[in-house]
Amino acid sequence: MRIQILGSAAGGGFPQWNCGCRNCQGLRAGTLRAKQRTQTQVAISDDGQEWFLLNASPDLRLQIERTTVLHARNLRHSPISGVLVTSADIDHVAGLLSLRELQPFRIYCTRSLRRILREDNSIFGMLNRVAQQVCWNDVNLGGKFPLLTTSGCESGISCETFSVGTTYPQYVAADRTEELNPGEASLGLLLTASSERRLAYIPAVP
Repeated sequence: MRIQILGSAAGGGFPQWNCGCRNCQGLRAGTLRAKQRTQTQVAISDDGQEWFLLNASPDLRLQIERTTVLHARNLRHSPISGVLVTSADIDHVAGLLSLRELQPFRIYCTRSLRRILREDNSIFGMLNRVAQQVCWNDVNLGGKFPLLTTSGCESGISCETFSVGTTYPQYVAADRTEELNPGEASLGLLLTASSERRLAYIPAVP
């Protein structure tokens, strides 16, 4: 399994736009020996050709441009085959809107998360302006499923989901929350490559 860590900071990145702590000030002034970091974002691949994003951070466009393996290889192309969404947190889904340029890919998420994004937030309709743009794949909590390429072939990576939290973001209406499965609010992922190497991804531990 190939793993690219595209970002490793908490929400807001480092330095954070509204933070004047010693570390953020030191980085801006050049007096702190540290590196600027974007928000947490990981990409994985079994073969180095077909890549899957673990969530979609608000910094995704910049992260893609900084990562050669994610660059287009011809006029209209992307090696990104899919995105696994572990929660409806803005830090995990805002980057989906950067992928709205009519490029086919798959989104894997639970039914609860899909309802929040597709039924309650019309802005995400930009991901399905035309047929065959984005394919939404419902996953079951605790289930195991293969990650598929845009053409429907198995990528060599399988995924298992498990619950790590029961609280939905504050922007989700209370009456909608009552209809959703609380165990699907925040997920962890266990990913297994064709080599049997495994990666646990748990971005929002309570």
